[in-house]
Amino acid sequence: MSGEPDFEFHWATASDEPDIRALVGSVAMPGAVSVRFAREPDYFLGTTIMGDRCDVLVARQRSDARLAAIACRAERPAFVNGIESRLGYIGQIRVAETFRGRWLVQRGASRFKQAGGADLLYLGVIAGENPRARMLLTGRRLPGGVQVRRLCGITTKGILLRRTLPPRPSGIDVRGGTLGSLPEIVAFLRRNGPRRQFFPAYTVDDFAGGERLRGLAPGDIMVAFREGAIVGVMAAWDQASYKQDIVDAYGPTLRRLRPLYDLTARLFGFAALTSPGRAIPLSFAACLSVVDDDIAVMRALLAACEQHALGQGKSFLMLGLAETDPLLAATRGRLHVTYRSDLYAAAWSSTALSKLDERIPYVEIAAL
Repeated sequence: MSGEPDFEFHWATASDEPDIRALVGSVAMPGAVSVRFAREPDYFLGTTIMGDRCDVLVARQRSDARLAAIACRAERPAFVNGIESRLGYIGQIRVAETFRGRWLVQRGASRFKQAGGADLLYLGVIAGENPRARMLLTGRRLPGGVQVRRLCGITTKGILLRRTLPPRPSGIDVRGGTLGSLPEIVAFLRRNGPRRQFFPAYTVDDFAGGERLRGLAPGDIMVAFREGAIVGVMAAWDQASYKQDIVDAYGPTLRRLRPLYDLTARLFGFAALTSPGRAIPLSFAACLSVVDDDIAVMRALLAACEQHALGQGKSFLMLGLAETDPLLAATRGRLHVTYRSDLYAAAWSSTALSKLDERIPYVEIAAL
């Protein structure tokens, strides 16, 4: 696909993969903990979880074919206003430091419109500590004429894990899923999930070794029962075999406090901070749905997933929900690190944005 005179834009192929993987792993996201998102051993393994269609747009400098930037667009089935629909996602935008300030995102945006059509609604999540990306969506010159609306804040909590006895709330029984229980689990998610805006429209095939939930086994799914009926589901999803969050550096405050923190953490049974250059041992809370937003059920599921993640060898369980989601209350009293971001909806048609109702959004942060 041809581009501007100085850059060529095209959809990525297998030959682009090594350069894409190198670019993604080299760009550190700023913050108190600067993190690089590595995608070893193959970048494209991680794109399958973003949607059943995921296109990676590549920009290369014409003069020497150097990779300048990438961006992903994915499509997946999800419940929009309670109805199963196609939903887009735009993310993993990376621009090599040498090529920043060249308006590459604006130049490439029209390709997304061509690929998905003007009426497809897209979601995008921007970290609170990424002002460059925020300015791109809130500035006067939006990429390719796209229309953008901020929907809500997203609160992600990295819950520190330690071995404890899970609570046993009266009347609630939490069990791990099995291959045979998948139809019942999926039926529950498709029945209760649409109470949240954008909840994924999962199928049994997704959970039975499909690429959309790569690495998630039935036994990683915690299922809460009350009087024999499912009242909640949450999974602990380990993605380390194809996605790694690498600590690049700690900010001045954390660097100074790290020895004291590590000593205190060990005394209370928590893991020490991950050394720079190493992957953070984490698992993601996923496929989360609770009947009537019952906090007792949510706490039971969260405790079960925490202990399961520990069994996976993890130190953190990442839970991300809309800032207005009442289920966030279940994290009170747990030692955690908080990350804040914003959820945006984008489309090349104002109709797609105006039709959204007021349901609380749900974003599967593990799939971003």
